Amino acid sequence: MFDLHNHSLPGLDDGARNWDESLAMARIAVEDGIEGVVCTPHWARGSFENNRRNTLAAVAVFKEKLEAHKIPLKIYPGAEIRLDIDLPAALASGEILTVNDNRRFVLIELLPEILPQNLENLFWDLQVQGIRPIISHPERNPALLRDPERLFKWTEMGILTQVTAASLLGSFGETVKRFTVMLLEHRMTHIIATDSHGLGTRAPRLSAGYEAAAGIVGRESASAMVGEIPRRIIAGDTVLTPDPVPLTDRASKSSFWKKTFSFLGPTSKRRS
Repeated sequence: MFDLHNHSLPGLDDGARNWDESLAMARIAVEDGIEGVVCTPHWARGSFENNRRNTLAAVAVFKEKLEAHKIPLKIYPGAEIRLDIDLPAALASGEILTVNDNRRFVLIELLPEILPQNLENLFWDLQVQGIRPIISHPERNPALLRDPERLFKWTEMGILTQVTAASLLGSFGETVKRFTVMLLEHRMTHIIATDSHGLGTRAPRLSAGYEAAAGIVGRESASAMVGEIPRRIIAGDTVLTPDPVPLTDRASKSSFWKKTFSFLGPTSKRRS
């Protein structure tokens, strides 16, 4: 298995606090059957401005420490990029990292409450650069919970999405779990990752999420979501995905999600 979304580099964001915690996270990942991890510190203007240079330097140090402690985990550089109007230019200039620095895929975190109307244009601009967007944890985005049809249109465009293993296990509540299941059933998500920020409830474990997904879409598809697809993304290879299944009976679905969304309450303060 390969973990495409992980905050194990210390001191760069709200993930691992020090190298001891980073190494402990690495040991958990290996014990769980994870072969490789993409380190994806947050990039967000005004808060976590982790550029390409400092992230690559931290990954190099992490590799040395893993080798010194004989932890057989492969790690790769990356970033979780907060949606920003200047994103295409920042990527073109090399200011921020794509997945494994291969300029083929970029992990994007949406704003929680507002989705810009022209977002499709930004996605198109990235694809013109040859960079395919991957939306991180859409199942936990309140705006998409209210409007799943928007996400369906993006996946029709070829946009990839990544859900969190813990979402499938109910760690973010029943509403998020049900939405995650719906995304799997409708082929609107393509990758399962840990989005691990430490050693707590979202430790770097994928196997339980894989098992849960296998019960929904079958073992072959679930294996691809934690294995073949993230491996191809890391390598910068072409990723082929099935067409999403249309959201039939849209009126009733809209009513259903409006009802379930009312149980979400205030936005959580937990690590993102």
